[in-house]
Amino acid sequence: MERNIGIFGGDDRYCYLANDLILRGNKVWVWELGSERSACPLLSEYEKVEAVKSFSELARVCQVLVGPVPFSKYLKEKKEFGDSLCKALQPGQYFYAGGIPKELADTLKNSGVKVTDFLKEKSFLKKNAELTAQGLVAEVMCAWKKRIKGAKVLVTGFGFCGREIAGIMRGVGADVTVCVRRMQSAWEAYEAGFSIGYYEQLDGLLPGMDIVINTVPAMVIPEDRLRHAREKTLFVEIASAPGGFSTELAENLGMMVLLCPGLPGKYAPEGAALAMAECIV
Repeated sequence: MERNIGIFGGDDRYCYLANDLILRGNKVWVWELGSERSACPLLSEYEKVEAVKSFSELARVCQVLVGPVPFSKYLKEKKEFGDSLCKALQPGQYFYAGGIPKELADTLKNSGVKVTDFLKEKSFLKKNAELTAQGLVAEVMCAWKKRIKGAKVLVTGFGFCGREIAGIMRGVGADVTVCVRRMQSAWEAYEAGFSIGYYEQLDGLLPGMDIVINTVPAMVIPEDRLRHAREKTLFVEIASAPGGFSTELAENLGMMVLLCPGLPGKYAPEGAALAMAECIV
């Protein structure tokens, strides 16, 4: 059965998502997806794509709404949009996005809206982590300018992204150490064949590292420990705010800083779109 699905505010992933949803038998409506259909070539050839001029119109004609990843960043850029979203969506509608603030998600759920956060869906997180790791290798190669084979790499965190990144960096020849907090994570990393460190040991770990990759959205490398790293160490941030270290301090201390948000959208938008499409019921 054909459904009306509204997509808004996304990057190239959302053009591929629209394409996939159309091929699955849906009609897609878009708002602020490049503003004009012609700005998204993937969509221009499909008759089942309609552009609307406002979010309220999108919500009026669509049973399913799909917003950006990360949605928290979108809300910062559009400060009043959260209120507009709550007013426009009605009980029984579906809302999908990634990184939805808890307060907003709770408000929508209490009003009868069915909310799904991509970043809490294990199937999406695993596929997204794989794509993130692939994109990260490209970013690191461009920034590092040296052989990755033999480089000493520290990966903070061993969740979905940490696990994939540690694996792919080892696959290209790096000497990888995983830094964790919990014993369970340490055991999983050990079983996977990685060297293990704990955050309390960072003072001793950081001086020997060439590349540090943070996957934890919390300040796991505070100022006093960051100062132990060598100059020219490459610090890579893929986590959402507040991140795992102070980028400003790292740069002031003579380290290289590489910020890598949204890698799946940059390097593998079609694969990322498929991961989202499979979460949409």
